Amino acid sequence: MKKFIYSMMLVGVTALSLGAMLFVGCGSPDQLGQGIGGGGGMAGAAVIDQDASLPPKGGSGGSGTSGAPPNPDANCGSTTSNTSHMPADVLLVLDRSGSMDYSTTADSNCSSGAAGCTARWPALTTAVDSTLTTTAGSISWGLKLYSSNGSGCTVNNGVEVAISASSVSAIQTLIGNTSPGGNTPTAQTIQTATTYLKTVTDPNNKVILLATDGEPNCAPGGSSSTTNVQGTIDAITAAKTAGFLVYVIGIGPSVGNLDNFASAGGTGNYYPATSPADLAAALASITKAVTTCTFTSPTSPPDVNNVAVYLDKNLVQKDNANGWSFGANDKTIVLNGSSCAKITSGAASNVQILYGCPGDKLPPPATIP
Repeated sequence: MKKFIYSMMLVGVTALSLGAMLFVGCGSPDQLGQGIGGGGGMAGAAVIDQDASLPPKGGSGGSGTSGAPPNPDANCGSTTSNTSHMPADVLLVLDRSGSMDYSTTADSNCSSGAAGCTARWPALTTAVDSTLTTTAGSISWGLKLYSSNGSGCTVNNGVEVAISASSVSAIQTLIGNTSPGGNTPTAQTIQTATTYLKTVTDPNNKVILLATDGEPNCAPGGSSSTTNVQGTIDAITAAKTAGFLVYVIGIGPSVGNLDNFASAGGTGNYYPATSPADLAAALASITKAVTTCTFTSPTSPPDVNNVAVYLDKNLVQKDNANGWSFGANDKTIVLNGSSCAKITSGAASNVQILYGCPGDKLPPPATIP
């Protein structure tokens, strides 16, 4: 009778640290037996009989947490490790195109002197400035502006400010001295941002935060006004594939396609913003997500297709919008949307991650004890 082993990786959810975690890795049957019956690191693990039916909801998942080791074909071992939240690396990708002089609530230009007109660029930079100040200890920030130099479809290589724990002042100074201008080469900018992030070698989880006010243009082979929606989706998909989630803020009333961008970036839905308060709220939500809903383990799963995540004992579906997804790599788990909100609001307080053995087909239970 073949055995299937799940080992619980228990994560205490706080803003600063996580508790002890238990991982499954590939090892010898003797190692596994010591973990289960010999007082080793498998305390609390469940041995599930692959030939038996699933336990009822809320059931224990089977017996076998003590006693003789399983058959030799159950060849997963266990290691115990501690982990903690690491600072996130966030690359700001800010649209400073000419339309960022327009109102946050209407497609009219504030430079014409309209009374009570709040322009998009100063609203964005004010919200960013405040966010940088309040998150400097938990996020390492970088900055990419587009178009480069506020000119046409130009996108220079690299970034304006490199990601660093001490970059806040440089970013604040630069955006404070920047004026809107140029077109909206979003696709080319995301490509450049992805290339840059691949050169950042620290172990932190890395994400892109895109803030834009309209449809991308500058399609290759066309005029500067030729839309480039599909090219942007392709560039964002490539960023996500490279391990960089892309969060999207849409500024103003005419921001079509941004849900498609956020979905391609692995973050579900974009954050709409038609006021300075909306911008501040969007930035606050995103920074919470990257600092309190991202969990990094020192060990990769034995099988990336055999991972189960539980929030307060209940199975969370793998879903970019409101479930969980891998982050920068297969060692990083990110809770998204409503699942993340349960943690940031305090409605949920416990995350458990179960790593299954390679090749096992038994689905995880809906709840765990």
